[in-house]
Amino acid sequence: MLKNFTGDLVAIKVGDVVPADLRLVTVSNLEISEQLLTGESVPVAKNVHTYGSNELDIPIGDRLNLCYASTIVTKGRGTAITVGTAMNTQIGIIAAAISGQKKNGTEDQEQGHFFHRALEKVKTIMGLRSGTPLQIKLAKLAYLLFLFACVLILIVFAVARFRINNEVVLYGIATAIAIIPESLVAVLTLTMAVGTMKMAKEHVIVRKLDALENLGGVTDICSDKTGTLTLGQMSVQKLWLASDKINSEFTAELNPNALDPNGKITRDSDGTSLEADSLPEGIAQTVRVSALCNVASVRRNLKGHWKSTGDPTEVALQVFSMKLGLGRSTLTDDSAIPEENRGRPALGAVIEEISKDNGVTEERREKVRFEGVEEAEVPKEKRFDLKIEFPFSSELKRMTTIYVDKEIGQAVVLIKGAPERILDASIEYVPSPEAEPKNTAPLTSETKAFILQKYEQLASQGLRVIGLAHKIMPISQVEGITREAAEQGFTFLALAGISDPPRPETLGAVRACKNAGIVVHMLTGDHISTARAIAQAVEIIGPDAPKSAVMTAIEFDKLTDKEIDELPELPLVIARCAPDTKVRMIHAGKRRGKHLSMSGDGVNDSPALKLAPVGIAMGMAGSDVAKDAADLVLTDDNFDSIRVAVSEGRRLFTNIQRFIVHLLAVNVAEVVVLILGLCFQDAERRSVFPLSPIAVLWINMLTSAPPAFGLGLEKAAADSMRRPPHDVKDGVFSWPVVIDCFAYGIVMGALSLAAFVVVVYGRYDGQLGLDCNHSTSEICTVVFRGRSTTFATIIFCILLFAFELKHFDRSLFSLTAGRPFWIDLIENKILFFAVVGGMISVVLPIYVPGFNRKVFYQGPIGWEWGLVFGFSVVFIVWCEVWKIMRRPLYRRWEVKSVSATNGFGLSISEQPTIVSSVSSTASRLDGKEDKDKKRREERKNEKVEGESLNEKKGEVKPTETE
Repeated sequence: MLKNFTGDLVAIKVGDVVPADLRLVTVSNLEISEQLLTGESVPVAKNVHTYGSNELDIPIGDRLNLCYASTIVTKGRGTAITVGTAMNTQIGIIAAAISGQKKNGTEDQEQGHFFHRALEKVKTIMGLRSGTPLQIKLAKLAYLLFLFACVLILIVFAVARFRINNEVVLYGIATAIAIIPESLVAVLTLTMAVGTMKMAKEHVIVRKLDALENLGGVTDICSDKTGTLTLGQMSVQKLWLASDKINSEFTAELNPNALDPNGKITRDSDGTSLEADSLPEGIAQTVRVSALCNVASVRRNLKGHWKSTGDPTEVALQVFSMKLGLGRSTLTDDSAIPEENRGRPALGAVIEEISKDNGVTEERREKVRFEGVEEAEVPKEKRFDLKIEFPFSSELKRMTTIYVDKEIGQAVVLIKGAPERILDASIEYVPSPEAEPKNTAPLTSETKAFILQKYEQLASQGLRVIGLAHKIMPISQVEGITREAAEQGFTFLALAGISDPPRPETLGAVRACKNAGIVVHMLTGDHISTARAIAQAVEIIGPDAPKSAVMTAIEFDKLTDKEIDELPELPLVIARCAPDTKVRMIHAGKRRGKHLSMSGDGVNDSPALKLAPVGIAMGMAGSDVAKDAADLVLTDDNFDSIRVAVSEGRRLFTNIQRFIVHLLAVNVAEVVVLILGLCFQDAERRSVFPLSPIAVLWINMLTSAPPAFGLGLEKAAADSMRRPPHDVKDGVFSWPVVIDCFAYGIVMGALSLAAFVVVVYGRYDGQLGLDCNHSTSEICTVVFRGRSTTFATIIFCILLFAFELKHFDRSLFSLTAGRPFWIDLIENKILFFAVVGGMISVVLPIYVPGFNRKVFYQGPIGWEWGLVFGFSVVFIVWCEVWKIMRRPLYRRWEVKSVSATNGFGLSISEQPTIVSSVSSTASRLDGKEDKDKKRREERKNEKVEGESLNEKKGEVKPTETE
């Protein structure tokens, strides 16, 4: 195995992977694809020019005299000197940036004080320093509940006057068990597993579970352009004929698959479509230039999929020509290699027909037929024969081919390239290409200026512009012609604008993100004009966005951290982005309190993917380095899948809060029953337990766990993507969650205990018997009936409570506006059958002989079922009342609603806002007083959940456009 060292001379050619960072010394039409490193989809033409000392900080994508490790040579050849290997290459620097995070953290820890290091070691052992944020919070909850359990045991021992026997110990353990949600971890694991499976079906692979916790809190998405927001495939979008007419511009319909040669090409002036069988000669001669001055090929494979070979720009021109029925294969031999230079098949010569002299008169020509494709008659002779090809030169920035046109008996010279270079080689143009395609006029300086102005106009739309020209010459002059002689005296024909179009889903996904309060940033290696045009097309920026909305990496990197923090908003578009720029963008967002996500596919994205709270890599076009650094991988490379992932993350976050409230409220209710139940003492002054220890386990494991799991499977709320992100600092254990646990749990426990009191003291005058915690004698019948009533009441409350938690704020009887509530109840079948099954299972510990009295110390009940249903109804009423009370109570913790515009004047949503425009406008202009009025209107209508969101303090600042 060969190794490169600094100073080695390396020769590279087409198809090679560059082995190290190299400084070029000689090149011959050398082009290198740097998409892996810079994200730019077009191969870069290299040269050997030197740069001045004032140009040392140019982006790596503009360093044309260097080539980088792991990039691919797509054209030409060259020799270069090795200037960097291994970790000293640009790829190595990125790898160091990825792995450097943990290293720095370890060094900081080692430099700390001994006490600090010891404390960190203890926290690590206790699980408070490793794992996802949710796991750390659960670990803290476990230690907190353990302390509470110890306190509860001490309370039980104190009530027993520390006369500890097996009965007291057992009850103390039961009380401790009651405060611990044994099924929480199991329900959380199952919910996470189901969530990851659902996301996998939506083309999102979860590599790290903490991404599920962070997705719902994402405030900004920093996305790459090529292959993420765009298709990563180039297509001809515009064709402008260089004429004096105003109707000479055409637009090509873009397909989701850029290689599909189907689609309309319409005239911009009147919307009429060009037909391949009636194409005007003036347009046809232009299309022939794009098809024949071209070595790319586009064909359908055996599976019926379109595949291409060659430079992406030439592929785009070839597809455009095929849309008009003038692909190269219809004009000339499909191979661009002259006949004398073609090799023979590896298995021998092709036998087309056996001579009649051998006694065989029939053809033995075998044909391959594709199912569903009609056989077409291929003409034996094509119109054009390739004679000479002058390949694209990075110095001249143009390519020339010479064909023999058998129809006119002359040679045609075709040229394409940079418009200004084609203009330099042209002397005339066609004033009326459709009406008089043969009549030309001199190319004056005014005409050139007009063409260049049109060139700038197309370039400002983010299009890569190619100039097309041709000329006719006698066949006798072709032999031995030099390139310099061939590339002069052309007739300028047209400009072709080539785009890397956005994905069809991108615009909708960006709008959905804005509706959800998420700001989309585009960080790309492309030029600033292309980046701006794509950003406007997908509405990342508005047409009147200020200068600070779009910046180059050089401009952004020159700013200090303080200057970046003083910007009104972080830039929405950064062009010519280097790896360090993306990492710095993430740091800047963190300083502003933003929770950022980074999506990308190249190696250059890896440091930001690693650093971002949620890193999202592309699975199809993404590099292995990017996938290893990411938290999520999109298997379809679709930006819309990010929207799906965020929506699923928000659903999971809300559902986790639902079943946490459910489980912890049940624990609070059990503690209320068991601790207050110590007050019930028999004649021997021994406490009579309102629930047996086995009943506590039954409630924790068999009753509360299935509905909690059902809550974890609740579908996303209809407005989940119209609410702003949640605060990731609070996580699932926010103050509203804690208060809800106590509000519901205390009332549930009090009602259950009240059922015991009504049965024992209201009907049977407090007959608590003797030793009824272990005895099954008839004297304990009253206590057993009271326990059964308490048991049934708390179970019915628990199960109905699960239905109430389908929405934190909306009434159980109006979960979805305009739809009967029972449809919502049965929609989640797992939850519905868990509730129904739990209610049916209540009869087992109450009525099964032996099982009820000897295991649960309970007995059959009759009239007490009226109490069970009555207290259950009271609990439902309390839940409805609490939902009304909690909104004003939790106003200080409410997540603010999404503001109407972002910092750059672009509307967050193209849809009408729920709140009236008058109220919204007054809120933005008049400040806090009108924002309070807006909040009152929102609470009155119950249609939105907060006020306008400011990304720092929740106060909307007027934009320049406002």
